[in-house]
Amino acid sequence: MKTHQPCPHCGSSDAMSIYETHEHCYSCGHHKLLHNEDVIITHKSSKVLTPVPQAVPHSMTDRGLSGESLHKYNIFRQMKDGEIYDFYPYYDKDNVHVANKVRRVSDKSFYWEGDAKDSVLFGQNYFPSGGKAITIVEGELDAPSGFQMNGNKFPVVSPKSGSSAKQDCVNSFEYLDSFEQIVLVMDNDEVGNKAAIQIAQLFSPGKVRIVKLQHGKDCNDYVKQGLEREYTREWFNAGVYTPDGLLYGNDPSLYEDVINYKEPHSIPYPWKGLNKALYGMRLAEMTLFLADTGIGKTTFMKEIEYKLLTDPELIERGYGVGILHLEEPKRDIAIGLMGIHHNKPYHLPDTERTIQELNKAYDEVVNTNRLVIYDHFGSNDIDVVLSKIRHMAAMGCKYIVLDHLSIIVSDQSGDERKQLDEISTKLKTLTMNLNICLICVIHINRQGSVRGSAGPEQVSNNTVRLERDKKDADEWRRNVTRMVVEKCRLSGRTGPAAYVYYDGDTGRLIELEKDAIDIFESGMSITGNEFAIYQGGA
Repeated sequence: MKTHQPCPHCGSSDAMSIYETHEHCYSCGHHKLLHNEDVIITHKSSKVLTPVPQAVPHSMTDRGLSGESLHKYNIFRQMKDGEIYDFYPYYDKDNVHVANKVRRVSDKSFYWEGDAKDSVLFGQNYFPSGGKAITIVEGELDAPSGFQMNGNKFPVVSPKSGSSAKQDCVNSFEYLDSFEQIVLVMDNDEVGNKAAIQIAQLFSPGKVRIVKLQHGKDCNDYVKQGLEREYTREWFNAGVYTPDGLLYGNDPSLYEDVINYKEPHSIPYPWKGLNKALYGMRLAEMTLFLADTGIGKTTFMKEIEYKLLTDPELIERGYGVGILHLEEPKRDIAIGLMGIHHNKPYHLPDTERTIQELNKAYDEVVNTNRLVIYDHFGSNDIDVVLSKIRHMAAMGCKYIVLDHLSIIVSDQSGDERKQLDEISTKLKTLTMNLNICLICVIHINRQGSVRGSAGPEQVSNNTVRLERDKKDADEWRRNVTRMVVEKCRLSGRTGPAAYVYYDGDTGRLIELEKDAIDIFESGMSITGNEFAIYQGGA
């Protein structure tokens, strides 16, 4: 965010711009960081360049620096109008003095003299290229500090500032790359840590080591505190930079992960054929069910939810179950679970029931704080749904069912493909960060593919397609659903995994045994009286 206002330093009516992290006047050059206690204020640069005197101070006692270190970098002090100023000379690649960075000691403000546009790193002109190691620090006083603490042995250079550190090193890449090792000792703050990574990524693997300062913000802090020994130890023990996500095979953490790995907690699906392929419902995984409209996907989800709510192990662990059915009111969710419990399709108006048996089913399945239902009417906004899942996890839900992704996307405006990719990626990230098992349903189009995007299938751990011929003339075949595993990241097993028959009398899904499956795949049918025989394998 940026606002414009008058500058109190030069009187400009609107040249002062206020940002979240700093303020800057585009008229006089005033600049102030707003997020740092060590405020830096810059004033308009001067074209007049103060030459380096023949003699420099014997020491800077306030900074803990010796005369030898200061002389190496030609750092000098001058008194002007009763104020003390420190001068840090900058040179170009031809060793021509082109600029000074000048710092007023009293208020830590600074300004530039000359033109630093073509200058090299601070201190670069004092050290020839090549050699065993070079150290990059963040500030002009940190350069002689690091040089002094390492016994005036190894070259130490500095960029103009932390924010320009990467570009300054790019400009001096050939010089820096000529050394066998590059040691980064940037300030121990957000800007310094970011700059260290950016610089390290410029060079080939194994060349850069990053020092993690443990006793101060920068090198000069160590000098002032007399911590030369601690600095030297940290400098020599600095680890080789490796990009995040990359490690060597001999890294001890990898061995620990292999030997002490614990399989994610898993609960079996209600169908053994699906368990054989997917190894149950596993934490930190996202499973996607693909289904055509009207195929009975919600019935499948309720069987899964009932299994999770009544599983003895989950009850003992206290693991909760979160349900987000975006096309069902909360009453339908509850009555469906109760019907499964009593093998009665309570959702149908002509199903006989008593208030006593409803109370019993409600108390035994629904009446528990292990069940969390999203009463969704009002908003299916992507961020709202993601927030509800996070809150469900915080409420103890380790298994969450989302039915269905398609309606979330249809409720938004904009590119459907991008929205599906976005929510799928965010959902997968949630499963890993929250260590939950997430089971999602998504509709497929008439061509049998996910509408608009392959993103959900790509990020999911498992993908299962529900197939049923809703128009088959035979009643038994019309009520058989084939579950086909299209993806299992763990096992790699794909193909038909389970066949289930919807029993209209009980409202339950019955898994077919091998003989009944063979009859279904042969194109034949089974009468109601024969079904039990074939299920038993007779």
